[in-house]
Order: sequence, then C-alpha cells, then structure tokens
Amino acid sequence: MLHGLFPVVRVEVLRLLFTNRGRELYTRELARLSFLALRTVQDEVAKLEAANLIVSRSNGYQRFYRANSKHALYRVLHELVRKGTAQAKPNPRQLPSRLRDQRRRRRKALARR
Repeated sequence: MLHGLFPVVRVEVLRLLFTNRGRELYTRELARLSFLALRTVQDEVAKLEAANLIVSRSNGYQRFYRANSKHALYRVLHELVRKGTAQAKPNPRQLPSRLRDQRRRRRKALARR
C-alpha cells in the first residue's frame, strides 16, 4: 500500500522511524536496515526533517532521528505506516535494481553459511 503512495526510500525510512515508538536511529543504521545507499537515506531524512515529520539530535559524532510525535500528522502517518507495513511487501521485481541486487547478494551470503 505505501509503495504506491511514496517512493521506496521514503517508505523504508517512515517504516523504520514510525513503527518503533520513541526509538532513535542514526543515519548509517537507517541505511543498513533499509538496504539503501547512505546518500539516498541522508537526502530523504533531510526532506522529512524539513517538513518537521521527524526530529533529530546529535551526540557530537552521530545524528539520531525519530518520528516527531508532536506533529499534527503524526497519528495519521503512524497509523498509515502501521497498516501499510502489515500488508505484503511489493514484488522484488518492482523494486529499484540496486535494492533488489543488495537483497539478492544478502540471500546468497546467508545461503553459503
């Protein structure tokens, strides 16, 4: 459902930040968990932060992001993400090739173990 409304990167970042209440994730962690390129995730969190949908804090070394629970659309987005992630994920053939290739390499590596 969400993949029809938003780009893949936005869906993944929203999923990671809005399904884990109060949990903060740093940029590289978001990239690793979403199987997306670091720069792609950095661009997306900048857009979401500019829209005030997520907030960040820095510890001097890393920047941590979390959903902005004080935003007027927080409850709506949280519910949309919760319901959207409960449904089946899209066919991997419909995902961008880079993401598909990363997932394929990971499956092969796990199969070798």
